[in-house]
Amino acid sequence: MLEQLGHYKILDRIGSGGMGDVYRARDTRLGRTVAIKVMPAAVAEDPERRERFLPDARAAAALSHPNIAALYEIGEDDGHLFLVFEFVPGEPLSKVIGGRPLNPRRAIQFAAQVADALADAHAAGIVHRDIKPDNIVITPKGNAKVLDFGLALWTAGGAAREQAAQAVTTLATGAGSALGTLAYMSPEQARGEAPDERTDIFSLGVALYEMLTGTRPFQGATPAALVFEVVQKPVPPPSTINREVPRDLDAVVARALERDPAARFDSAATLAAELRAVEHAIQDRPERIDTAVAAAVTRPRASRTGWILPAVALVLIAALTALWYERDAIAALLRDVMP
Repeated sequence: MLEQLGHYKILDRIGSGGMGDVYRARDTRLGRTVAIKVMPAAVAEDPERRERFLPDARAAAALSHPNIAALYEIGEDDGHLFLVFEFVPGEPLSKVIGGRPLNPRRAIQFAAQVADALADAHAAGIVHRDIKPDNIVITPKGNAKVLDFGLALWTAGGAAREQAAQAVTTLATGAGSALGTLAYMSPEQARGEAPDERTDIFSLGVALYEMLTGTRPFQGATPAALVFEVVQKPVPPPSTINREVPRDLDAVVARALERDPAARFDSAATLAAELRAVEHAIQDRPERIDTAVAAAVTRPRASRTGWILPAVALVLIAALTALWYERDAIAALLRDVMP
C-alpha cells in the first residue's frame, strides 16, 4: 500500500473502484483528513485520456457547495495522478436505506439537499451523470453530501451507463456491479442519447423513490431487463407501497421520473422547491388536525352552556311578567284563603 503522496500521509485504504484506489490520508501541511483517489495507470499514463480527464477535474474543483464533497487538489507524485477530496464522515445513503423506507420528511430533506447540490453544479455547466445512493454520503449531522461531481465518466458507475447506452450485452460480465448503477439510469441514457441536467433529476427521482419505499422502482434481473424497465415499465406511486408516504409526494416523484425529459422538472432548483413545499405541508398538517379535534371537543360544551342560561332567564322574565299583570287577582285570592 502507498505510504505517502506528496505532502499527504496515507492512513488506510477505504475503497476501490473505476477511479482506482481510494485512501484516507492526512494533509501534513494543513493538518486535516482528506480522501485521495489515485487514478488508474490507464488514465495517468495515456496522454490523450489525461487531456480529456483534467478539464473535468478542474471544473469539479471549482464547485463549492455544502452538499458537495469538495475537490481540493489535482496532484501528481512519482507517476501517480491523484485527486484530493474533502473527507466526508458518515454512511452511504444506500446503507442508510438498507432496504427499508425512511421517514418521509427525512427522505424529503435528503432529496432536497441533493437537488440543491445539483442546481449549483448545473449552473456551472456540470452534469453528474451517476446520481445514486452509493454516491451520496449522509454525515453524522444528517446532511447529504454528493461525491464524484463531474467525474462520472471516470467512475465504474459512469462507465456502466456509457456501456449500456452503446450495447446492453456488453454488461453481461460483472452484471452485479452494473445492476447497482443501471437501476438509476435515465431513459435517455439507456437509449444512447446525450445526457443533460434532466438526467440527474431522473436519477434523483429514483433515489427518492427508494428512500420512500425501501425498494427500487426498476429491478430487472439482468442488465437488458433492467434497461427495458427503465425505458418502459410503469412506476406505481410510492404511497401505494408505503402508506406513510403523503400523496403530495406521489406527484413530485412522478414528475421527476417522467420518461420524456421535457416533462420533468425544468431544473433541480424547482424540484428542491417542490420538495420543501411538501415538507411544509406535512409540518402544518398535524396542527390543522389538532385544531379541528379541539374545536370538535369544545364545541358541544359551549353549545350546552350557551342555551341553558338564556332559556332560564326567559322563563324567569315570563313568570315575573305574568305575576305583574295578574297581581290584583292574586291579591284577591290570597284574601279569600287567608283568615
